Amino acid sequence: MSLRSRIALCLAISTAWAGIATAQPTSIGSERFGPPPKDWTFDIGPGVVVAPWFEGSANYRVLPIPNLDLRYQRDKFFISARDGVGATLLDLDGFKAGPILRYRFPRNAGDGGYLFGMGNVPFTVEGGGFLRYDMPYLAAKVELRRGLGGSNGLIFDALVDGKVRLSPTVFLSAGPRLSVTDGTYNQAYFGVNATQSINSGYTQYYPGAGLRSVGAGASGVWRVTNNLTFVAFGSYNYLADIAGNSPIVTGPGGSRNQFIVGSALSWRFEF
Repeated sequence: MSLRSRIALCLAISTAWAGIATAQPTSIGSERFGPPPKDWTFDIGPGVVVAPWFEGSANYRVLPIPNLDLRYQRDKFFISARDGVGATLLDLDGFKAGPILRYRFPRNAGDGGYLFGMGNVPFTVEGGGFLRYDMPYLAAKVELRRGLGGSNGLIFDALVDGKVRLSPTVFLSAGPRLSVTDGTYNQAYFGVNATQSINSGYTQYYPGAGLRSVGAGASGVWRVTNNLTFVAFGSYNYLADIAGNSPIVTGPGGSRNQFIVGSALSWRFEF
């Protein structure tokens, strides 16, 4: 498979992950773990994710998802199901920064059985930037993104993770997450306008900007061999009042408590 084909495949699969995994970014994307790689690495393998049908849903679905990750010199350029599409333009004294693109698949009125009459939220590309700081046992990362189409909303995500190596082949990270969104995003995913209220039966709701969720996430990596890796991850997010007071969340099909768990195997190619 040519490099161009690998890039196209990673872009296609990363969009599928983005529509399912609504947790904040992880801290392990560029972690120096395992033997030093060659300039280009390409990881591919099967994965599975358990996630809510939609943000705020009380019902879950299990989805098999291919796990793809293409990188140049760890994170100078990357296309990742987990970390989006981006590049590191600043790398100085532990600080890294650069542009980031993430994808959010449409939310359809038929998802989960409790959105009838709400209409669809179109496919969204979220573009922005990231800033990350790494220390041997701690990582912090923030992202600011704007929806380009779809919700057209503004999203700020932040995390702090503690990092520990249990052995030369096992690495763990975990810590708190936080997400703040503007009124445009919140209206698209949690608001109920007059027409939607008539069609769905939900009361009207017009949320403003504010704290969307707080929570925690964890990831574990086991380097089985130099080429084979097993990854497990999970997150819990509690929807704050801006999102949590939505009739979609307080209704019979909703919940403030949002869980995501998953795992994946991947085989690495280097070139």
